Amino acid sequence: MARKTIHSTGGFWLILGALLLAASLRLLFWAAVAAAVHELGHVAAVRALGGRVGSFRLTGVGAVIQPRRERMFSYGEECLVALAGPAASVLLAIGAAAWGRHFGGADAYLLTGVSLALGVFNLLPIGPLDGGRILRAVASRWAGPDAGDRVCGLLTKVLAAGLAALGVWVLGKSGNFTLLLCAGWLLWRREGSR
Repeated sequence: MARKTIHSTGGFWLILGALLLAASLRLLFWAAVAAAVHELGHVAAVRALGGRVGSFRLTGVGAVIQPRRERMFSYGEECLVALAGPAASVLLAIGAAAWGRHFGGADAYLLTGVSLALGVFNLLPIGPLDGGRILRAVASRWAGPDAGDRVCGLLTKVLAAGLAALGVWVLGKSGNFTLLLCAGWLLWRREGSR
């Protein structure tokens, strides 16, 4: 039985450092909870489709789960695995909102917002994100893997440049540079190995 491995990239530590400078520990705690639930959604989908997690890599925009399986996932199965993380994020947001509505508390609403933002952000059709995986799988199914890579690569460049422009605007308005760092990482790392 192969051993599971956990790795981290420089982008993960860069974003973590930026978040420590720009955000409160309370926000970081709930963001970590939301990210863990998001990734558990992917893990559950991989397991439901007969795969196992071989390695886990923390990156600048989230985690990369490398399944260990006997066969490759079909394009449809790849879409299901990619959608499972955002679906888990939305379910957590709904649960946290219900918690806040029934029991009150700012933490419930903070978790709602963070989890919903994480799920929606990951649906952007940008290479390393879940939306990029879905776009690549759908385009590859219709036009072949090379065309899928080209379409995803082009859209990743365009949308990441748009996020960079938005990040510059946010930096000017609030002094928060985390979106700009994230966009820079996406522009630098355009491949979608997620």
